[in-house]
Amino acid sequence: MDVPSWIYRDSVVVACPDARPPAYQAVVGLARAGMLRRFVTSFYHDPDGLSTAMARRLTPRLYDRCRRFLERRHHEEIPADRVVGVPSVDLALKLESRLAGSRPQLKRLAARARTHWFDRRTAGELAGSRPEALLAFSDVASAVALPYCRRRGIATILSMVHGDVREEARVLRDEEAHAPDFFPLYLGDASLDREEMDWLHARRLRDLEQADRILVPSEHIAATLEREGIARDRIRVIPYAADCRRFHPLTQRRSDDSCTFLFAGGVSQRKGIKYLLEAWAKVRRPGWRLQLLGPMPRRLGPIQGLMEGVEPLGRVGHPEVPSHMAAADVFVFPSLFEGSAVVTYEALACGLPSIVTREAGSVVRDGVEGLIVPARSVDALAAAMTRLGTDAVLRARMAAAARGRAMDFDWPRYHVSVVEAVAGLVEARRAEARAGGASPILAPAGG
Repeated sequence: MDVPSWIYRDSVVVACPDARPPAYQAVVGLARAGMLRRFVTSFYHDPDGLSTAMARRLTPRLYDRCRRFLERRHHEEIPADRVVGVPSVDLALKLESRLAGSRPQLKRLAARARTHWFDRRTAGELAGSRPEALLAFSDVASAVALPYCRRRGIATILSMVHGDVREEARVLRDEEAHAPDFFPLYLGDASLDREEMDWLHARRLRDLEQADRILVPSEHIAATLEREGIARDRIRVIPYAADCRRFHPLTQRRSDDSCTFLFAGGVSQRKGIKYLLEAWAKVRRPGWRLQLLGPMPRRLGPIQGLMEGVEPLGRVGHPEVPSHMAAADVFVFPSLFEGSAVVTYEALACGLPSIVTREAGSVVRDGVEGLIVPARSVDALAAAMTRLGTDAVLRARMAAAARGRAMDFDWPRYHVSVVEAVAGLVEARRAEARAGGASPILAPAGG
């Protein structure tokens, strides 16, 4: 669908209270198409803004120390004058982190207040900017903004950044029953508050009930939603992507018998760390390494006894991730529950054959760019690691295919897909209004 920019100009408000790449990239795509009305988010860094100029002048050392954080809260193609920042979201998250574990009831209250405040701010922007559509990312609009849209005839698009919550509920039950020692590490260091998770799941179900269109990043999630009774014509599958300019293969690979397996992400049971470490214990041999790139739990608990031959790299700065990833030979990501992990696309862009589960939401094809294994199957995971670790020719073939696959799923493709999904829904609403002899309830105001 080729969308002339003037047809849907300034027609969309986007709401996401963090800097996740799919949200920023959706905003970039809509801005390029001339469709962006407002972007409601948390703190956003404007390098040309007055506050930034004052910070550079008054506290240059502090500004330099914060530079990496600030750069991740900015994109050169997001027009700063369209951004509505809600920095209180970040402050609330800091407070919640301090309350986690010691004051769970206060943490719940803070989380609910933060979520409700952002929801109300989004609804306020809808009332003030009068768009034709709201693109809301998960968890941010179910109580106020989405109901407002339904009352005012504003089209609603939900971008799911996670799997279906009923699937996660089943994962939680299974893990608690079959891996009780690892269950406290389901979210890594984050506390697993079942009451707060139930509240979050309820919000996500209300998101699904109220959205006109649901954007999901993987076929696995689409199939799960269909099994739960969501009509397929409400769902659009739009996979994520990697920045193939930043993430790229090494020019030359090692030719010896060594092999480095890399896991990237928060080290947690939700991402299958128990099953990865148990598989590694079965396959490790001289010259092979398993690296864990990402934050480790402060209390390792049962992980401690499975760390032989494992190299924890910890959390590294965003600029260093591509070099760590490109230096590996095989990417391993046996997640139990995801939306669609961007890290799987980044691994492909670095030319890494990948071992993933279907639940990881990857675009890896079994036997082409890597191997797909069942979740929780230590034996299948160990067999896949052995196969790729011992067959350099297979790794080389899959590495070439991986880079090509990543190039097929770049961010410009994502931009086009999001724009087409949003514009298609807006046009459908306009057609309904014309057929009914009325104009859309809220046409965009001004230029």
